[in-house]
Amino acid sequence: MRFLLIAALFLTGCVTTKSSNVFLEQNISSPRVIALNGSRAPWVFEIEKRLRNNDFKIKRMASQNAVVENVSSSKTDIYNKASARYILNVDGYAPNNSMERCFGGGYNFNYITVELIDVRNNETVLHYSNSGYSENCPPLSGTIFGDIESLVVQNWD
Repeated sequence: MRFLLIAALFLTGCVTTKSSNVFLEQNISSPRVIALNGSRAPWVFEIEKRLRNNDFKIKRMASQNAVVENVSSSKTDIYNKASARYILNVDGYAPNNSMERCFGGGYNFNYITVELIDVRNNETVLHYSNSGYSENCPPLSGTIFGDIESLVVQNWD
């Protein structure tokens, strides 16, 4: 009986918190350019590196340029144009010190949330959230970085 109770507590402690949603009717067909928005935590580079390996061009900031456009002989429009149509917002917390970092080089996330936003349409394209261990955290390694990579890549032509 004691063994069953311990096993039940262990298994409920390992329940995944992963959630992902895609709000597209068809894949994105524009160039693979994404602005990465978020704190420059060391684990953010792991996401950036994986996207670069899939032929994405990563802009470090979601910058805007002022554009002046003559609409007609009597009307001129001025608006801000983003340097990238899609922004990947990354927010999370994973301790990065010798006492809490994984031996294999991975991270134990308290939380991580990623949103891909279409700036032109002002819409969330996809959303991912999770907590727990990333890759390279033996023996409890997870798939957080691979999940994010797959979610973005699979929704692009």
